[in-house]
Amino acid sequence: MGRTSSLRSALKSIFFPHVEALGYVIDKSHQPQFTVFRRQSGSEVHMFEVQWDKYGRSRFIINFGKAPAEGVFVQGESVGPGKLEVHHCRPWLRLQRKRGGSMRCWFQLRRPLLEQVLSLSREYTPTEVAQSVVLSFQEVEAWLSSGVKGPHVHSLGTDA
Repeated sequence: MGRTSSLRSALKSIFFPHVEALGYVIDKSHQPQFTVFRRQSGSEVHMFEVQWDKYGRSRFIINFGKAPAEGVFVQGESVGPGKLEVHHCRPWLRLQRKRGGSMRCWFQLRRPLLEQVLSLSREYTPTEVAQSVVLSFQEVEAWLSSGVKGPHVHSLGTDA
């Protein structure tokens, strides 16, 4: 059993059904480090990806954005709606445990140090992490519908 297995399993059983109920469809052709979801919403495609730590540590972040339903042109080539990825969006943002640019801000099992001391527990359970992602995902939906950034949303660039 790998280091991320329990957390991946919790996301699959708690978070994935939640977003599928919101109309997102998982892209089955994903790489192990990324799990991509898309949904058609009027004249836009909403998408997000669960990006896992590249070194196999049990942490992840959610990148998200929206693009025109007809697709986009990237370096002179047309990318259709079924092939759109988050990095094609302008802007694209991140949903994370807290604001900031370091990997300590990513969703993960390890609690922040002060919380470890206060709770006398080094880690969250995988279920607790998955449930916190479900609650935080409301901020993704708020940004996609009205452009409002919540406390767990981090901008990646000046146009966000």
